[in-house]
Amino acid sequence: MCAEVVKSRLLLIAATVPPLLVILFFAVNGWNRRSAVSVSSNHSRTTISVAQMQESLARERQLLLEYEKEQSALRTVVIAQRKLYQDGQISKEQVVLAEKSFVAALKRVHEMRYSVTETQIAITEAMLGEKVLRMPGLPVGGFSQTAELVRFNGGFKWSLKEAPRIERFFSQTFGRSLPVTALGQSDTHNRLGFDHRNSMDVGLHPDSKEGKTLIDYLRKSGIPFLAFRQAVPGATTGPHIHIGKPSNRLAS
Repeated sequence: MCAEVVKSRLLLIAATVPPLLVILFFAVNGWNRRSAVSVSSNHSRTTISVAQMQESLARERQLLLEYEKEQSALRTVVIAQRKLYQDGQISKEQVVLAEKSFVAALKRVHEMRYSVTETQIAITEAMLGEKVLRMPGLPVGGFSQTAELVRFNGGFKWSLKEAPRIERFFSQTFGRSLPVTALGQSDTHNRLGFDHRNSMDVGLHPDSKEGKTLIDYLRKSGIPFLAFRQAVPGATTGPHIHIGKPSNRLAS
C-alpha cells in the first residue's frame, strides 16, 4: 500500500516538467564537464588495475540502466500530472515538485553517462597505452596507423592552452560543442596511474566523419595525437582521440 502511494506521488512529480526547465538544466550543467576535471599534478596514492576498472565500469553501466528507467517513469508522471493540473485536479506546487524530481533524475542519468564514457576511454588508454610506449618513437611529423590506433608526432608545441582553438574549429565546422571527456588529469587517470596532465581526450570515433575531420585538422596544425580505434579486436570500447603526447606512467 505504502509503495503504491509513493509510486503515485512520484508519478505526480514528473509529468509536468516544462521543456524550458530541461533546457535550463542542460544549459547550466552542460554535456562538457571540463570544469569538473582536475588538472592538478597531485594524484591518488592508490592505483587500481584495468580489471578492477572494468568491474567498476560494469557497475556504472548497471546503475545507468536503473537511472534511465527511473527517468522514464518520472517523465510519464510529469506528463500525467501536467494534465491533472490543467484539469484543476492538483495544485501548482505539486507540479513544481514533480518537475524538480524529474530534473534530478535527468541529472543523475547525465552524470552517469559521462562517467561511463570517461571510464571506457581510460580503460582503452590503459590497455593500449603500454603498447604505445613500447613502440618505436616517431620522428617529428611522423605518422603511423594500425587496426587499433593512429599516431602522429606533430612538431607543434602543444599545451592545454590550445584547447579553445580546437574547440572553436570543431564548433564552427559542425555546429556543436567538441565532446571533450577529459581535459588534463582526471581522477580516473590518477587511479589508473597515467600522467594525463597535458592531454585532452575527445569522445569521437577516429573513423567517423567528425573524427576524420578533427584528425585532418590536427595533422595540418602539427598537433600531436593518438587516435584509439578499439582496445579489444571486434569491440568498440572507448574509441576516442587523445590530443597531446602519449601518457606516461605517473611517478610513484
